[in-house]
Amino acid sequence: MVHRDIKSSNILLDKRWNPKVSDFGMAKVLGPGSSYVTTRVMGTFGYVAPEYASTGMLNESSDVYSFGVLLMELISGRSPVDYNRPAGEVNLVEWFRGMVGARRVEDLVDPRIPAPPPPPRVLNRVLLVCLRCIDADAHKRPRMGQIVHMLEGDEFPFRTVLLCFVKFARRSK
Repeated sequence: MVHRDIKSSNILLDKRWNPKVSDFGMAKVLGPGSSYVTTRVMGTFGYVAPEYASTGMLNESSDVYSFGVLLMELISGRSPVDYNRPAGEVNLVEWFRGMVGARRVEDLVDPRIPAPPPPPRVLNRVLLVCLRCIDADAHKRPRMGQIVHMLEGDEFPFRTVLLCFVKFARRSK
């Protein structure tokens, strides 16, 4: 199953702060390793995988891309597209890649995250997951099960929110 609209507003929290994926209105059931071509691209601007936006080719890696954007949003506290930012910072994915490339990883973390900041080892692991999820080559993106293994560790601060989507992806197979 491909959700097609993974984004922060589609992750709901219950009374105990357990995350739940919502809004399956655009979901598409696909067989294992299969893909779907559509002439009408669905999803939210800023979260849609580039190959899906340009070719209409939908597969599991499309949701992986969206999950990577969601993860970047959690880390940075920024929206995927923000026209109120300077020219080089409007698109979260491009800004994020540039900051990692310039080795300014500490500046990626949302200043509203309570102190102390995430340990460098944890931050680097999460940044690697983000970059793998948004890889321009959809075939190089990890599968959701691989993302679980990359994010395993009790010291990871957003673990329950991030694993919500992973649980959804596993159940749908």
